[in-house]
Amino acid sequence: MASTEDDAMAPLKIFERPIEDVLAEFGSSEENGLSQAEAEKRLAEDGPNELESPPRISLLTLFLVQLNSVIMYLMMGAVLASAAIRATGDDKDKFLSYIDSIAITIIVLINATIAAVTENNANDALDALSSLQSPTTNAIRDGQEVQVDSKDLVRGDIVKLGTGDVVPADMRMLKANDLRVNEMLLTGEPEDVAKSTKVKPRVPGAAEKLTADNMAFSSCDVKAGAAVGIIVATGMRTRVGSIAALLNGTSEEDEEQTPQGDATNEDGVAPEPKKKEKKRERCLPDTKASNSPLQHNLEALALKIGYMAIAVCIGVFVVGIALETKDPEDPDTPSWLFMILVAVTLTVAAIPEGLPLCVTIALSSGCSEMVKENVLMRKLAAVETLGSASIICTDKTGTLTEGKMTLVAMYAGDVDYTVSGKGFDPTVGTIVTASSNETATSHGCIQATLGSAVLCSNTTLKLETDAESGVAKWMPRGNSSEAPLIVAGHKVGIKLEDLEKSLERVAEIPFSSSRKMMITVTKTVTASPLGHVAAVGEHTAHVKGAPNYILEKCTSYMAADGSVKPLDAAGKQAINDKVDDLSNRALRVLAIATKSFGATLPWDGDTETDEKFAKIVDGLTLCGLCASIDPERDGVKDAVIDSKTAGVRVVMITGDYLKTAIAIAKNIGIVNPKTFKEGNGEATDCGALRPYKDGVTYMPNADIDSLTRSTSVFARAKPEDKLEIVKSLQRQGWVCAMTGDGVNDAPALQKADIGVSMGLEGTEVAKGASDMILTDDNFCSIVKAIEKGRIIYAGIQKFVSFIMSVHLAEVMQIFLCIVAKIPVMRQPLQILYLILVTDLPPSIALGFEPGEALTMKRAPRPKTQPVVMNWMWRGIVANGLILTVCIFCTYLIALHAYAGAFLSDKITDPERTSCSIWPKGEMKPTLDLNCGRWIACSSESDIKTGVVGLFNTKCTSESTLTEAYIKNNQEAGMYDPAREQDDSRKAIDAYNVDPKNGVNATGAFYTQHGDPECDICITEAIRRARTCAFIALVWAENFRAYCSRSFENGVWVDTFANPSMNKAIALAQAALYISLWTPGINHVLGLYVDEIHGFGWFLAIMGALACLVGCEIYKFASSKFIVQVPLANFQGDEDKSVSAGDVSVAV
Repeated sequence: MASTEDDAMAPLKIFERPIEDVLAEFGSSEENGLSQAEAEKRLAEDGPNELESPPRISLLTLFLVQLNSVIMYLMMGAVLASAAIRATGDDKDKFLSYIDSIAITIIVLINATIAAVTENNANDALDALSSLQSPTTNAIRDGQEVQVDSKDLVRGDIVKLGTGDVVPADMRMLKANDLRVNEMLLTGEPEDVAKSTKVKPRVPGAAEKLTADNMAFSSCDVKAGAAVGIIVATGMRTRVGSIAALLNGTSEEDEEQTPQGDATNEDGVAPEPKKKEKKRERCLPDTKASNSPLQHNLEALALKIGYMAIAVCIGVFVVGIALETKDPEDPDTPSWLFMILVAVTLTVAAIPEGLPLCVTIALSSGCSEMVKENVLMRKLAAVETLGSASIICTDKTGTLTEGKMTLVAMYAGDVDYTVSGKGFDPTVGTIVTASSNETATSHGCIQATLGSAVLCSNTTLKLETDAESGVAKWMPRGNSSEAPLIVAGHKVGIKLEDLEKSLERVAEIPFSSSRKMMITVTKTVTASPLGHVAAVGEHTAHVKGAPNYILEKCTSYMAADGSVKPLDAAGKQAINDKVDDLSNRALRVLAIATKSFGATLPWDGDTETDEKFAKIVDGLTLCGLCASIDPERDGVKDAVIDSKTAGVRVVMITGDYLKTAIAIAKNIGIVNPKTFKEGNGEATDCGALRPYKDGVTYMPNADIDSLTRSTSVFARAKPEDKLEIVKSLQRQGWVCAMTGDGVNDAPALQKADIGVSMGLEGTEVAKGASDMILTDDNFCSIVKAIEKGRIIYAGIQKFVSFIMSVHLAEVMQIFLCIVAKIPVMRQPLQILYLILVTDLPPSIALGFEPGEALTMKRAPRPKTQPVVMNWMWRGIVANGLILTVCIFCTYLIALHAYAGAFLSDKITDPERTSCSIWPKGEMKPTLDLNCGRWIACSSESDIKTGVVGLFNTKCTSESTLTEAYIKNNQEAGMYDPAREQDDSRKAIDAYNVDPKNGVNATGAFYTQHGDPECDICITEAIRRARTCAFIALVWAENFRAYCSRSFENGVWVDTFANPSMNKAIALAQAALYISLWTPGINHVLGLYVDEIHGFGWFLAIMGALACLVGCEIYKFASSKFIVQVPLANFQGDEDKSVSAGDVSVAV
């Protein structure tokens, strides 16, 4: 740590210097400001007073980025190869010839469009940040007050501020008249901050405030008062500019050690962001830096699949060429050309085209479900990422707490009181004595304390109805620090609007940072319900403010019954001790005092404020103390315990003071109140991250990591501190969720694995930088979202395993067909239809599986864990093999039944002697055709004259044709008496053939092959077998979808418990029958269901059932090898509190 001597020797910052030195440094004067010429010169040097933003990536560019992957290259290559081959065929002019290429192209476009549109939910945080700046400002130039565009302001400009203005740039105060500024966008704290011109001397070793009292910062709202200041920083050099610079940061910059941790340099002004050496631009931007763990894992999986697909395609192509494999349906096609078509088919089979769509739909459904839990997802992948969260870095105000200061304790008349209720609803809660729980709403000291507190406030409380929701809510209007007093007043029946009827306000002295109190003076015009005020016609002063300042001016105090007693030194010490006790409980304490005057006030209209103040505060009567806190939200403590039970560590990062942060952390269980000790490393001031004398430079990464590893509470955090904490946790392997609502939270929200902003109180900047929005600002909603995210991820693992086994089976089936020289089982369009129409609905339904009972008791999965783990790969391969064997056997049986052969060479053999044709309604094949052919013989004279004809020693005259037919067929074992007449007629027709110029043949001879009618065995038989295998595969996949609902439970366990799966299977079956029976569609898909008859249906269902049985047997055998995510093994004590070290992430 830096020594106090080093602190004392450090250069003075801009807010520590005398104002005369500041004016001299910037060459300006309070009366005249800058000259117009000088302002223009500085504007040219420094640039406009606006925030820079990186160029926005267009939707078209994002679309092109999605095409830049191995998977997309393979699919586009398949499109080009298929189209090129079809363009050289006989049907090149037909639209349907290119249906494969068109279908694949559509898939490519759909996937790329979905990904691009999802990513185009661009981070609009910078746009929102820029919109916070004021458009115009009143400035003094050349001694004249002029209105200047805020973007044209420069360093040294003298600017005037008033109530309702937005501070246009970082300013040092020259004059401040009761100025109050809301700095929530920088500090995260909702209370308005009083500003002054006073320079506070540096106290060596003392913690520095996040925002100096004599500075006003760009984009902050002026809530009250007026001021004149000199601009000391503009544009990106302002505090809010440093936040913009952090939002602009790249991943490469994030990885570097950041020496400048603060928004300000040693002068107290944010330094100009360093411009790095420009790197060589890529053709397309790299958008992967902000990808979620799921996106990284899916990309790695896709890359692996892509390379596997390339290897398989090349391997099969080489094997096919080596075996001279030809298309049995078109034997004239060269082998290499046919193998290119097979490679296209393999590409379609190997690439999981439906996977991105399944993931998108599962995540989109998760987003819809999250809305019911008050969580609005801005980015789809954030649903799953939150499920993998291993640490939640949460803001305090408004997230863990109500964000509404509430009066919880009072001390008056030597009695402690407890105030119940939360928020602004005065109908909930009451005031009782702390010792006996006796109702105390009518106690004289309570009436006096709250009565004077209400009279010394300008805040009102009204029941308002929200225009959008129609819900009525109690809403305070005015100063946030006065709201708890007004609400408590309502609880005891004291309302400002009622008091004003009898007590007329005649004077007011606003709160100031020097006086530390506010005073109002009322005149009693009629009898008042308050017993401590002056008589009718007389005046009463009501004072509220800092206890030590007010107590110093008190000479008496009010007893519990309302009587006034003298206050001596011992009494003051007792009250001071009570103030310390309340403060140590992180309560914010206000003292309330009063003083009665006669009918005439001791000043006139021309008396200065300070003189009035001195006359009023001399001899006050202390009414009591009011202690408020921003209480924890209902359910937050249980939510913190649920998080830790799930192995998720909770870390509080707040801009509030350390004591306040620790008190809240103890209340909600972030730290254990029984074991916590100051200095034990569980809670720390963020100044410890910047221990050097400049208060700017951060510790080395290793030291920061050591600190964040065990710390659960970080107090007085600056925006840069939050960012460094998040980066440190990520370096250690945590999946980090970060909550926040202010502009100061935006950089950390953007950097975190998942940024969570507040919907009610959050700024648009925070929302724009976040991945999800809590519509109720409640920490409890995050825990519910974590559970939903884990369930969704489990569903994703199931349908990825399911889809991958399908694609593996498709590849293996086609590979076997090529190697075994069997007609290819499936066409590319059939594969696409299977994957995207019949298999897709069940795959999506797996993403809707309900979670298991232990979902929120398991540790978070490691950040680097792949989507598909090793034991899942074994299941994918095993299920793919089972599916392949069952469907391949079904196809072989169908081929033999319909074509009478297995091998392509046998089916297309030109010397084939028979063909099996299935008569309609039969359950077995009939030798309906033989392939014999009668060929006419030419005469011997014709041959001599040069007539081209045929001659065979077996030529037979017409009279012996029938006998010859019978003899030949009997010799071949193919004689069929039922067909004798038709075939003998064929022989006679052949005999009467005129081979040339009408000359009859001298005879005819018979061959056992060559009949063109037998070509039907090639075309119809193969398409029948394909249709049968297609039906079997759809049914098998539908059975397997139910089987895939669990990696270990049998298919009979809660089979129909997932309504989405039941609907999906019905939809898949409907799609199957539409593809089979719809004219036009069925033949385009190559399906001829009317030709397979009852045998084909029977064979299909048996093949599907065999697959189901095989997969269930494997599941039973492999269940012992399943590696589950380990339980978090959370152990809490009886008050459900743990220390940070009780929860760890499995890495």
